[in-house]
This record gives sequence, C-alpha cells and structure tokens, in this order.
Amino acid sequence: MRILLILLIFPTLAVAQGGGPPFIPVNMMKVVESPVSNTVNAVGALIAEDSVVLRPEIDGRISTLQFKEGQPVKKGAVLVVLDAADQRARLAAAQADLKLAESRYRRSQELVAQNFISRQALDETRANLDILRARRQQEQVALDKTIIRAPFSGVVGLRQVSPGAYVSKGSDLVRLDSLGILKLEVPVPETSLSQVRVGLPIQLTVDALPGQTFSGKVHAIDPVVDPVSRNVRVRARIANPQGVLKPGMFARATADLGGKSHAILLPEQVIVPRSDGPYVFLAVNGKAELRRVTLGKREPGRVEIVSGVKVGDTVVLDGQIKLRPGVPVITLEQAAQRMKAMPAGKPR
Repeated sequence: MRILLILLIFPTLAVAQGGGPPFIPVNMMKVVESPVSNTVNAVGALIAEDSVVLRPEIDGRISTLQFKEGQPVKKGAVLVVLDAADQRARLAAAQADLKLAESRYRRSQELVAQNFISRQALDETRANLDILRARRQQEQVALDKTIIRAPFSGVVGLRQVSPGAYVSKGSDLVRLDSLGILKLEVPVPETSLSQVRVGLPIQLTVDALPGQTFSGKVHAIDPVVDPVSRNVRVRARIANPQGVLKPGMFARATADLGGKSHAILLPEQVIVPRSDGPYVFLAVNGKAELRRVTLGKREPGRVEIVSGVKVGDTVVLDGQIKLRPGVPVITLEQAAQRMKAMPAGKPR
C-alpha cells in the first residue's frame, strides 16, 4: 500500500533525477539468522497395540458369557461358551466308530497272517481307520471352538450379544483391546525423514487430558512416501500403565530432531513461485536480482530458506510483481528522501 501510494502521489519517482534510468521503490529487509527449535509436529489418533473383535468360528447358541464389560482379562481366559451338546454327541459317535474300526483292523491283521483275506482288504481296513481318526480329530476341533478365549491380555469392551442368543459364524461378540501400550501413527514431511529414526523420543498431549504430557518412542517408519501429500507414516509406541489413554483419542505429538539451532527464516511473501521452483528477489548493487532458493520447514507466516540466500543479503518483501531482473530498486525511505530533495518548482 505504501508503494502504491508513493507512486500515485509522486509518479516521477519511477524516473531518477537527471533523466537517469527508472527505479522502483520497494520494501526490503536484511537477511539475518533466527533461533529455531528443530522440531516436527504431527497429529493423529491413538490406537491399541493389539485389538480384535471376537467372533465365533461355528454356529451355535451362547451358553454363558464369562466376562464383565470394561474389565481387564488375562490371555487364555474363557470369555464366551457356546452350547456344546451337539458337538459332544458328534465326538462321542466319532470315537465309537473309531473304536470299532481299530478292532476290525486288528482282526484283519490276524486274518492276513493266516491267509484268510488279501493284503488289499487289510489296506482298505487301514484306510477306513485313518478316515475315522481324522473325523474324530475334526469333531474335537469343533468342540474346542465352542469355548472362545482371550487371545491376549487386555480390556473387554461392551458385549454385542446376550446369553441364549443364537449366533452365526463370524458374528460380533465383544471387542478386546490391549491398553498397556498404545500406538500413534502420524504423517511426517519427507523433508524431515532423514532426521527421524527408530527410537526417537516424542512428547504427546491429548485434548481429553489437558495439562498432561506423555512420552513415547518411534518404533516403525513406513518405507514408502505418499506421492500426493509427500508425507511418510511414522508409528510410535506410548506406555500407558495407568490406562488413562484410550484408543481413538486425538493426540498431538512433538519430536525434537536436534541439529541446527539457527536458520534463515523469511516472511512467506518474499517467495516468488515459478513453474521450475521457488525464487526470491534480492537487491544487489541497487538492482533487482532473481535468485532460486530451496525451502525448508514452515512456520506460521514464515518459511525457512535452506539455500540460495545468505546472511547479509537484502531481499524484497513486496512489490515483486513490478520487478524484473536488472531493474534499479531503492527502499521506500530512500524514495521519500529523494522527494524531499527535489526542487520546489519541479512538477510532482
């Protein structure tokens, strides 16, 4: 606005005194290093270390539920028992058939030894015995599936069924979550990937528990960069011995990457975006110079310049749309001083 106002009121400022080359007044600043904390921030939702929805592998009627909702259970604890009367009857029948087949096989061995039956008949008897052994094993497995146990230690959620209900194979019964350790998966910019490592400590805050901070460590880094967001998924583990953190909580994570403590941070408006990359205008020996730069991390209203600009350079803050490489430039203060120095009778 100051540049536009000066040019509107004093249009001859665009021409130097004595008919020299035109110059453009612009707002400039000297480049200095600023203290920075080399941290990366990310947000995500907490998830359980292990989580499963328990489902029956066979159809059946629920006999008993042997857990209390929201309570911890140990690995191997019986949680749900299905009515097993039918499976027990099938197993008993299979055992009886197997016992008879074993007796027939022993008798066949004796008859073969006396040459009363052929060797082929003995082989058929042995094959039938193997089939019945497999059938008994199958019925035993089906009986075992009427008892549903906790696959790991955790906390059971709210039950989805009641005793006496008939459930089909794959029906939801109850959720089980391991809460001793939680995981947080967050996106990290690829520009920070070289400084993120397994074992890197992180600090965590959650909106549900204001004023509290939790600690964790990075334990896995996705080997693939997302081609759209240019982020990498990083997973951290957070100890939760008191169980105050819950899966699904919104969390903010901060990791100190160490390294540099100072960097060149410039206002975002200095960046001149072009098809081949970002540029800035510098004032070099009184003339505009367009220089390509490499950007680093961003802060609200500021961006890090990794290369292309050094401490002591003078960058143009605004008015770049009127600039071309090689055009003379002066500061707004210099333009105001020149206006005061102009002869009183000179038209303005």
